[in-house]
Amino acid sequence: MQDWVKILRVRKNAIRLNANLASSIAHCAPLDAVGWNFRCVQCHVATGTYPSGFGYGWHSHDEYQLEIAVAGAFEFITAKSERIVVRPGRALVIPWKMAHRWKCIKPGVMVGISLELLPTPESIHRDGWLIEDIRQVASTSIKLKVDDLIKAGLDIRHPSFHSKIVACRLFLLLVEILEALLPAKRTGMDMTTKIAATVRGREVAGWVVRHIDEHLGADISLIQIAREVGMSTRHLHRLFLKHVGKSLHDYLLDRRLEHSRKLLTENGGKMQIKEIAFTCGFNSLAYFSNSFRKVYGVAPSAMLLEEVSLKSGFTVKSHESPEEAPGPSPAARKRASTSAERRDLG
Repeated sequence: MQDWVKILRVRKNAIRLNANLASSIAHCAPLDAVGWNFRCVQCHVATGTYPSGFGYGWHSHDEYQLEIAVAGAFEFITAKSERIVVRPGRALVIPWKMAHRWKCIKPGVMVGISLELLPTPESIHRDGWLIEDIRQVASTSIKLKVDDLIKAGLDIRHPSFHSKIVACRLFLLLVEILEALLPAKRTGMDMTTKIAATVRGREVAGWVVRHIDEHLGADISLIQIAREVGMSTRHLHRLFLKHVGKSLHDYLLDRRLEHSRKLLTENGGKMQIKEIAFTCGFNSLAYFSNSFRKVYGVAPSAMLLEEVSLKSGFTVKSHESPEEAPGPSPAARKRASTSAERRDLG
């Protein structure tokens, strides 16, 4: 049994592991299941081994945050004054924008993972988030998989496939955790879901998301889509922003870039970069390259290399108190959304 507290107390081991975890993200496949689509944007062990008493004050993230104890024990406190102790073999899943703080209560190691939620028509109908409250997942399998991930990250063999091996371990760990959270696939909709699914706002946002995903290579504009759904561009912009969390332009760019990243990773050089850019709806190779570099931190050509590290996409927003966390709680967002939809229907 590995003593990770001792191993990762050595600074060069923690630095090497963080670098290998970061480079693996470029090869980690998105997690697409039951209407939710997640993309891993960060994975690290930070400074390595944490001493007792070390902690982080009130903060929040714009992504789903997974904190997985490898060794020792960590205490988390939420805005609702919930106290949760995370020990080895347990993973804590924190909703986006939820204020929380933590401290180490027994010297240990913790893996932090950030997952960006890519909206889909089904997740929009379910309010766009997977969980509303902080959740803990525990199993012996999580302990084994996180050990495998760290071992692979510290392994100096197989240089040609190292990042992909680590990515596979990371993907399996994420699947283990998310499977415990994802709802079962529904064969039919109950009355509550059916009513929510027929609300004009969510129906339109869901249709737009599906339309974009099916026509990524086409010439798509806000004006054209507004004409399709029969509303003003201003109203469509506000509606899409409310249900998806970003503007239609930003969402379209994100989906095109993510699709291009997938093609660059999987095509093995069979398609030229210019061909991939046009396939994904970019009319200019320069605009595609600049946008790709801005989001991922590397040129598109770098995705053809065995070793490549993408720019981290996760956020940390510090707060003086939990009340200063951005935006209302999920429950409040749901109530506000329902009220707005009633006004729209009226």
